Amino acid sequence: MTGRRPLPLCALIAALATLLGSACEETVAPPGLSEVLTVAVDTTAMPLVRRVTVVMRAAGPATVTWGATGTPVLSLTADSAAFVHQFLVPRLRQGRNYIVEASAPGSTRTPVRATFATDSLPPIVRAIRINRTGTPSLPVALIEVVGATQFAGLLMIEDGEIAGWLPLVGSLFGATRRDNGEITMLDAELGLTSYRIDGTLAHRLPQPTAAAPTLYGRIHHDVIATPRNTLLFIANDTRVLGAETVVGEALWEWSPETGTVQKRWSAFDFLNWNVLRGSRSVPGNWLHGNGLSFGPRGNVLMSLRNADQVISIAPDFTTVEWSLGGTNGTLAVADSNRFWGQHYVSEPAAGRVLVFDNGFDRPGAPFSRAIEYQVSTTSNSAVKVWEYRAAPDIYAALVGSARRLPNGNTAILFGMLAGANASTGPITALEVTPAGTPVWQLTFGPELTRLYRVTPVASLEGEVPGVFRGR
Repeated sequence: MTGRRPLPLCALIAALATLLGSACEETVAPPGLSEVLTVAVDTTAMPLVRRVTVVMRAAGPATVTWGATGTPVLSLTADSAAFVHQFLVPRLRQGRNYIVEASAPGSTRTPVRATFATDSLPPIVRAIRINRTGTPSLPVALIEVVGATQFAGLLMIEDGEIAGWLPLVGSLFGATRRDNGEITMLDAELGLTSYRIDGTLAHRLPQPTAAAPTLYGRIHHDVIATPRNTLLFIANDTRVLGAETVVGEALWEWSPETGTVQKRWSAFDFLNWNVLRGSRSVPGNWLHGNGLSFGPRGNVLMSLRNADQVISIAPDFTTVEWSLGGTNGTLAVADSNRFWGQHYVSEPAAGRVLVFDNGFDRPGAPFSRAIEYQVSTTSNSAVKVWEYRAAPDIYAALVGSARRLPNGNTAILFGMLAGANASTGPITALEVTPAGTPVWQLTFGPELTRLYRVTPVASLEGEVPGVFRGR
């Protein structure tokens, strides 16, 4: 085309080595002069993700946009000035014919297009039945599967369809997303496994074995990303107290990039085995920690199921700031507002504590709920300010979650199949308004028997709604 400068040798080299992501020193093109030469899609089988490689005529940023009939159109932009950009394109659906187009941001040139098709889901994933009503405020729901007839791992659900998955060897007892896009999962058999969105393993911290002992004990029930992009997890901590060998809990921090682990907190240093015991506390499983989250001050909220108690640990891990529930909670709460056998706790705003109350061993007829308290360390009290109970009641003896969303709604999971541990079912994930009105709901077929938590997210790789520009 008249007016275009000759193709730089460096760009030719980059075009031949796109999969290697090669780069070279070349003057960055002035704004508006960069354009896309080629776009290629790696169709290697991945969990509803494709790798898209974009080669530019001159070093500059690039945008890819993709979509298919019946799916949202989404976009990703790489702001760096490069000749070759590689994108992981997520949130695909089975059996669709996709268009992907690439362009330079702000360019008026016609984007370069490619097409690709997705296959059907594997049988064990395809068999999972999902019923959806309503529209969520965040498009993708991450579902942590503890038990199922066949599948184990993390499901990514959008519009009631599976839009991605990460399989596991064992059961999934916690998952978190890191700032670099990795999803770290607590595999009961393998330990902590940190995956890229395309299903490739980035890092692993193994479970201890007799043949390969570790500094930390058995990792169980939750892992969360820290503000430093490290990972905080719960592991068993064992001490001999008199004639008894007691298994308690410790918090450890793992840095996947360096491979280091550091002990941050032990229940034995702050809690008393002779005082804090629930009806399910035994020497081999004293507290059964099953949930972690960060509060607004950097404090760590921890759920201790066997003690029917939640605690707040100071940001420097040197004190327990308060305890709620159980036999010796420092915050007084009315008997009618107690929680029983809870899973998950968070502090969505300063002094507001949100708990998924399973109701396990609750006196009277069992039921599960999400319950929120206003806590005060001045008056040493916890007052119920909000709750959600399904109508009719759902009783989920184990697992479950309640998470506050950015718009003030709450995502709740009743995660037990009917009949399991006397649970009523059905397995239900829903989003409710502050007034308790459901705006979105998923129910699952019997292929899934126990779900740990639901986490609604806006994106998987930073993608945003997009618009096709090509013709």
